[in-house]
Amino acid sequence: MTYSLAIANGDLVRTGNSMAIVYGSEKLKQDLCLWVTERYGIDRFHPKLGSVLPDFIGSLITDNTRSKIQSEVLRILQNYQSVQLQGLKAAPQRYSYSELLYSIDAINVAISYDTVSATVSVRNADNAQATIAVSQGA
Repeated sequence: MTYSLAIANGDLVRTGNSMAIVYGSEKLKQDLCLWVTERYGIDRFHPKLGSVLPDFIGSLITDNTRSKIQSEVLRILQNYQSVQLQGLKAAPQRYSYSELLYSIDAINVAISYDTVSATVSVRNADNAQATIAVSQGA
């Protein structure tokens, strides 16, 4: 099982004298939120990490905008699955079913001129459903 440091409102979470950690389905939800809200291309070790969702803020909203945003969120989630698959092939003992992104069930998008929001329903390999809501504003 892998783990990450817990993050709340952009800050690390402390528990007493140590840092809180997340694992399992909570790690999956945190990872997906971070991947969707991270700016595309900012991580030199993972150049495909992140999104271009902020580019939609303030731009002209057309009939295609919603589908473009849904496609971008889908690209990010599939990218995450790809990274997980590589890690799973290299060291399967490191992963638990609860942290593996198994399916992307729905992507719902809300758009305004200064905010792009997405609500994503996913399932992990334990078949537990999770909903992730992310929003990016100007």
